[in-house]
Amino acid sequence: MSRVFARRRLLAVGLSIALATPMTLMATSTAGAADTSFRELNFRDSGPRVKLTQRVLDVDPRTGVYNTKTKRAVRKFQDHRGFAVTGVVNERTWKALESRWDTIHERRQRIDRKYRAVMRIARNQKGDPYVYGAAGPGAFDCSGLTMYVYRQAAGISMDHSATAQSRRGDRIPRKAARPGDLVFMYDGGGIYHASIYAGKGQILHASRPGTNVKVDPIWTSRHFFVRILPKKR
Repeated sequence: MSRVFARRRLLAVGLSIALATPMTLMATSTAGAADTSFRELNFRDSGPRVKLTQRVLDVDPRTGVYNTKTKRAVRKFQDHRGFAVTGVVNERTWKALESRWDTIHERRQRIDRKYRAVMRIARNQKGDPYVYGAAGPGAFDCSGLTMYVYRQAAGISMDHSATAQSRRGDRIPRKAARPGDLVFMYDGGGIYHASIYAGKGQILHASRPGTNVKVDPIWTSRHFFVRILPKKR
């Protein structure tokens, strides 16, 4: 085995381990391979461990710097767990953060699976005709399609109404939207269209009589995004 190949293999293995267990690996000191002592996180510390702490505790923005907001979140977390409220991430607090991260990671995976299911089922309806009042299978109007897809993909029941569906979740900015979120169009008379965001400024929708379920660009600036599925940290 050549030295170059051996180095590349070692780097690949190391990267795989780091991606698999980020909290555990970052808990130890970086001073040396033999040093496994825990290094506490204090006010004004910085680095990836701080940023991950901010992510676990939903501190925004996640600057990677142990600032006042981070300390406040740590104190709240410690108080909730019945720990000594110091605002310092000691080993006991870190282990509790590890446990919470595992829970968050599992939750994110479940949400990702639901988003994929939403898009898979939505794409499977492409080509089905628009029929006013229809909610599948085989034919849809706009809110009938969104209602059908979310019920099948995520077990979420929604009213057969674009206006009602728009109030079901949380409005999010376009930059935060991901394929599977909902997009609603409106005018002076209110909300008139429901659709599923397909990414890259496009929607998957049941448009109007005489057309089939298809993907189109968002055609108007008078629209907004709604997230029905739980948010990701």
